Amino acid sequence: MAKPGGVFCLEGQWDDDLAHRGSVLPTLELLERLGAIRFIHRDTATPAELKFFVDRWLTAKYAAYQVGFFAIDGSPGRLCLSKPYELDLAEVAELMAGRADGKRLYFGTGSVLRASDATLVELLRVSGASMLCGFTKRIDWLESAAFETVVLNRLANSDKVNGVELLARSPRWAPLAEHLGFRVVYRNGESRRVPAMRERAGA
Repeated sequence: MAKPGGVFCLEGQWDDDLAHRGSVLPTLELLERLGAIRFIHRDTATPAELKFFVDRWLTAKYAAYQVGFFAIDGSPGRLCLSKPYELDLAEVAELMAGRADGKRLYFGTGSVLRASDATLVELLRVSGASMLCGFTKRIDWLESAAFETVVLNRLANSDKVNGVELLARSPRWAPLAEHLGFRVVYRNGESRRVPAMRERAGA
């Protein structure tokens, strides 16, 4: 039996209150217990920490972890690791600098992918990743967690680079994908958004 696909998750400091317990970790643990994925989860609050863990992820030791999950708050084109540490997507791309060949990037954060096509395609070109996906709107935690379970499973285990796009435009998931502003971008420059995905599918 084939091993489930691997997800390497880097989670930012969502809140200044250190007692705040919001995290994507329960979602990852659920998927692992169901046998859907394997995962590594690390917290990161500074650019130096982000670079350290990205460097480790992109070594041969973790080659089976094809999905890079950036659970980091942000705004269009930017990640907010914590206050006051922010990075734009060009800086994130430089951290990977041609070493993420074939990887799939998931930005599970509100509105980060409300950036230009050129910005997102450049991230893929510089990093070497095959595709990226995420949200263009500020998202509700519970709603995104529900969608995240199926997105991470598909990203980690589908042989098709457009597997998560096919999921997002399916009749079952397209309404939620549209509500969350889900977007998929490929290294060849193609960019897909719901509802355009759903319209092509005839849903």
